Formats: sequence, structure tokens, C-alpha cells
Amino acid sequence: MLYVLKRKDEIITLIDFLEDGSVYKFHQNLVNPELAPPHDLNNHDWLKQWWKRRSVPINQGNIKSMLEKKGLLGPEDFLLKNLGLSLTDYYWISPMDSGLTWKDVNLYDNEFHGDILIGANENEIESEIPHYTPNGSLQGSLEKSWTILHGERGLLKGNRDQFSTESINEVIASKLHKMQGFEAYTDYKLIKIHGREYDYGCYSKLFTSQKRELISAYDVVRSERQSNHISSFEHFIHVCGRHGMDTDKLRRFMDYMILSDFVLSGRDRHLENISVLRDADSLKFIAPAPIYDSGKCLFVQDNVPMNDREMLNIKTESFASDEVKMLNLVQDRNCLDITKLPARSYIEELYMLDSKMDEHRIALVGEGYERKIDLLRRFQLGEDLNRIKTAVLARRPAVIDTEDIIL
Repeated sequence: MLYVLKRKDEIITLIDFLEDGSVYKFHQNLVNPELAPPHDLNNHDWLKQWWKRRSVPINQGNIKSMLEKKGLLGPEDFLLKNLGLSLTDYYWISPMDSGLTWKDVNLYDNEFHGDILIGANENEIESEIPHYTPNGSLQGSLEKSWTILHGERGLLKGNRDQFSTESINEVIASKLHKMQGFEAYTDYKLIKIHGREYDYGCYSKLFTSQKRELISAYDVVRSERQSNHISSFEHFIHVCGRHGMDTDKLRRFMDYMILSDFVLSGRDRHLENISVLRDADSLKFIAPAPIYDSGKCLFVQDNVPMNDREMLNIKTESFASDEVKMLNLVQDRNCLDITKLPARSYIEELYMLDSKMDEHRIALVGEGYERKIDLLRRFQLGEDLNRIKTAVLARRPAVIDTEDIIL
């Protein structure tokens, strides 16, 4: 099956697909490098890997059962049937000689249906609206779906279990950013999702458009060769600068994001959860994308650490392997105002909206949150948190008479 890979209406290359929707081969000699998706220039199979990574993960929500019901051979087949369309960029594939244009198919302007819309009507008649959906390219393992709500495009997200915790955490993060007066964040609202065990999912409006697309930090870092003597963090900032972004503003953004993640114990800031906005016409990087996907924070699905040493050994998926190493990347320790944070009571009251979450767990999370605020305060005052992280816990000396029990 021969298709044309395009960016809007500009041709990038020709691709041959296998029956299961995977890339068989592409015409490398025809590639337009300026318009191609960001990729590793030294990888000859970059497009095969890009296409596979673009497809929705098989472990996302009810994707597997949906594919089986539709008789599709896998996520890449689902992506192919929907022309590789997305709501975060302008890449798509056009069947050879189909005559289709970007105006005909783009999902920023055209209506779409939600094959995997959380709580969607199973009797939805597909013929009444175009077949294409952006959900074939929707990333992440959390149950989610693009939708059109009150005429606006947005993202519905669920939770990993019967609790509403991750959705509530998104709202808590939104409250924090609002109190800080920080504008570059995604605003989440709770929303009832019918047919699910949890009480609430969450909803956020689309922040890309026909003028601004999203490029993940993962793609930015891989798009240029990284020198051995600099970290991935510095390489990311360097590449963004080469593409027109103000690196001073980017550093301030990264400092703020790291500190806000720290106080919320956000451990899932991997390089697909950090992105930049790119201008549709000039291809210049405009600004960091609004902070998004903060739900995996506040010890969700984990025990709350019981002391400062354990608290500072929380592992992270990001530019560094734990929270203290992430703090070491920060240049401006005071870019987050510690006097403008949500109160513990606010967080506990939000959690009380979850009918399945017990009060003991809520209190433990509240205590852990207050401990993180104290650790952030100490960090801002110049204390070396590495000493706390690596400290040996003091043991209380034995006070019983051991003469008759120890030889």
C-alpha cells in the first residue's frame, strides 16, 4: 500500500505499508529533511520507529478490545486507517492519487468521532460523521480520548484504577500554578465519566492549533547529536536555542516546573511529558508547551514516605533519576513562591470527593505534602538536601538488659 507522508499539503516522502499498518519501506532519497518529523539523523529506520511510536499504545485503556471488535490487526493498523492524523501536529499520510488535501482531513477544523471516547455511546453511527479520529495517535498508558465538548476540542482522561486520584491530582496542580500566577500550564477540570468505577475523570482544552504544533523533548533531544561532555538537560536547552527559543526564558520555565513537580512529588516528567511549541510556518520553537500530565504525583499508587530521607529518595522518570538530582539542575531556587501553595486542607477536601478513598490515606498524603513544602523551604534557604538523602537513619540504643539473651 503506497501513501504520501505530508506535513499539511507539503510532501515529505513516499511510504509502503504492510497489511498490519507497519512501515515496510520508505523512499529515503525523496525525503524532504526540512519538513520531516524531528528524528535521529543517524538512524536509517527512523521513519519506521517514528510511525510505530506515533501509534496508540496497546496497553492504553480499552484499546486492545476496541481493536479486536473492529477487526484491526494492531495499533499501527488503527493509525493507518485514520491517516496518521493527530491534534498535536500536522503530519499525516495520503493514499496515493487520492486527491485528499489537508483541508479535507485535518481534525482541527473537521468534526471527528471518538472510537475510544470514554463513556461514548456504543451505538454511535459512524456514517453520520467523518471516519477519522485523532485517537489513533494518542500517547500514554492512561485511559484517555480526544473529544469535542461544547464546540471545543479537548482531552478526556480517566484513571488507572477505581480511584479518581490522578484526575484530582491534575486539578491540584492546576490550582498550584494558578496561585503562583504562572500562565504556562494546562487547566484541568473534574468531569463525570459514565460507566467507570471511579467517580471522576478530568478534562482539559486543546492548546495546539493550526498555527502551533507540539514537539516533545524526547524528539528535540534526539534530533541533533549530543556531545559527550554535556547532559541531556543542557542538550535539550541548546537545541531549543538553535531553533529560535529564548534559552533564558526556557531555563526559568524548567526551574519552575522542577520545583512545582518536587513539592507535589511528581515523578512522571519523562521526556514525552515535556514539550515545546513550534510555529507552523517558520518552524521556529516559540515557547515551552504549557505544563501538562501532572496526575502521577502526591504518592499515587505508592506508600507515603515516613521520613525526610525516604521522601528525598523518590525516583523520577525525567532528565535525572531522582528528585534531588532534578533539584541540582535548578538555577533559580526562588522562582516558585512557597507562600502561594494550595493548603493541605484544600487537597484533603478534594480527595474527599472520591467516595473510594479512605480518610486515613488522605491524612497521610496531606502529611507528606506538608513535609515536601518544608523540604522545599530548606532547599530555598540553601540547605544541601543531598545530606538528608544519604544520611544513615539513627537507631535508638537498646535499653533492656541483654546479659541473659546474648551469648
